Amino acid sequence: MKVLRLLALVLLLLAPCTLQARWIKDKILYTVADAGNVEFSHYRHLEILGNNCPSCHNDIFHIVTAKNPETTMKAMEEGKSCGVCHNGTKAFTVADNCDACHAQ
Repeated sequence: MKVLRLLALVLLLLAPCTLQARWIKDKILYTVADAGNVEFSHYRHLEILGNNCPSCHNDIFHIVTAKNPETTMKAMEEGKSCGVCHNGTKAFTVADNCDACHAQ
């Protein structure tokens, strides 16, 4: 009986994470004419951040994508947009790692 209760508790704790990720579109394609498109994976970032959506939304990126301003590599190198985390400390830097994001 204790095992059944423990299993039920584990399932209840994991359900919000699983259900939360179901409605999210995983791959987002950012069109960048000069350097090649960027494919962003929500699932990859959620895995790394432990399903912590508020770490990016709505401070860095707005959930309503139309409310997000366009950004530049210079702005990212200054710590805006993707550069908040991709600064060489939290994650690889955007400054000299073009191939990590841009399809060539």
